[in-house]
Amino acid sequence: MKDLLKIYRRYILTAASISILIIVFNLLLLFFFLLSQFEYKVAADYQVSRVDILSEKLNLENGQYILTEDAKKQIDEDYAFAMLIDQDGQVVWSRNLPDDIPLSYSLTQVASFTRWYLKDYPVKVHTRPDGLFVAATERHSMWKYTIEFKETFLNAFPFYLTLVLLCNLLLIFLFAILFGRRFYRALKPLVDGIEQLTENEPLTLPEQGIVGDLAGKLNQASAILLFQKKALEKRDNARTNWIAGVSHDIRTPLSLIMGLSDSLSESPHLDIQEQKEAVSIRENSLLIKNLISDLNLTSRLEYDSYPLQLKPCSPAVLLRSLTASYLNNDLNERWSLELSLDAELEGLTLKGDPDLLLRAFRNLTDNSIRHNPEGCHIRIQGGLQGDFLRLTFSDTGSGIPIRVIKALYRRETSENSASTPHVMGLRIVKQILEVHNGTVEFELQKDVCRSVVLKLPGDVTK
Repeated sequence: MKDLLKIYRRYILTAASISILIIVFNLLLLFFFLLSQFEYKVAADYQVSRVDILSEKLNLENGQYILTEDAKKQIDEDYAFAMLIDQDGQVVWSRNLPDDIPLSYSLTQVASFTRWYLKDYPVKVHTRPDGLFVAATERHSMWKYTIEFKETFLNAFPFYLTLVLLCNLLLIFLFAILFGRRFYRALKPLVDGIEQLTENEPLTLPEQGIVGDLAGKLNQASAILLFQKKALEKRDNARTNWIAGVSHDIRTPLSLIMGLSDSLSESPHLDIQEQKEAVSIRENSLLIKNLISDLNLTSRLEYDSYPLQLKPCSPAVLLRSLTASYLNNDLNERWSLELSLDAELEGLTLKGDPDLLLRAFRNLTDNSIRHNPEGCHIRIQGGLQGDFLRLTFSDTGSGIPIRVIKALYRRETSENSASTPHVMGLRIVKQILEVHNGTVEFELQKDVCRSVVLKLPGDVTK
């Protein structure tokens, strides 16, 4: 958090610096314009509509000036005093006139106070046929100053304004480039380090500048990740070697058990019950053998240690050989198997490992047989869907419960848990499809999967 605040403060400082520099630039520009274009002279008559109105409410009646009541009230509230000076410079009427205000004025005095102040009173005047009406506000209540512009400057003002805006934009752009380049150079090592981190490369970023603390933490993270990677590789290698060793060591005694049980099941010296027990030993030994084979295969696929034999193969031929193997091995009449392939699959080949693909097809078919002991109808359909080969395995049995599908995608679930369903066969199917850049989809009907869809992309040719 402190590192982000540091970057945030630097960003605020940069933005403030650019703003201050722009303001200074505009002030200097304004100053030079004033020097070149403005003349500091006394302003002309300073008139406002309120003084005009007051002046019109002062009327000469029977040789005496009379001011309306509302005008008197307005002068008392808004002005210090008011007076009327005739053409000879004499005050012929006044209201609230202070004692220090003269009652007689020369032409020069009139010209002076109408432009500036009268005894420090800011004044406003209005010319009448019979003289000059003067209204003054309180001392230090108003600042009076007038600036005169040359007409040539006013005519050229749109050009000057456009020029100033362009200069501001150019200056902002230059400052943005300057400060942005500094910020870019400060962040570039950090970005390069993150890219190296994604590639599992060791980091040695310089721990200095605005992102020095972040660079140090990235270096620490890199060292931790490399240590963890080596530890995981060591653990994975140990696991793979252990599974391979157990598979190798158990193969010989398991083959012996299967051979002896097969002999006992056909021995004439055993009664029928003993022969059935021997058959059960053989069948369960075969299950153990297949389980060890599956465990070895899924481990090698998970850690990319399986030697893929990619070559052109025909999905139609693989599926027909799968169907023939079941039918030729006396598939029990409780199960029926149907293969339906679109005509466009005939003669079509794709690049893949035929042994692995056949293993995936067999696992799905075996699942339908194993989990439906009362029997069911198994159907395999194949066709093209755009650039994908689509194969659908379905049956009329109990289907795949949704908890099994969830367990397949929940890697953190331990398969040794009593509540965890066995998903080894489906996991191998999923892994085989993934190494072929394919996908496995489960079509649900009321929280039960009735169809498993395999999609295989790639170089599909005829």
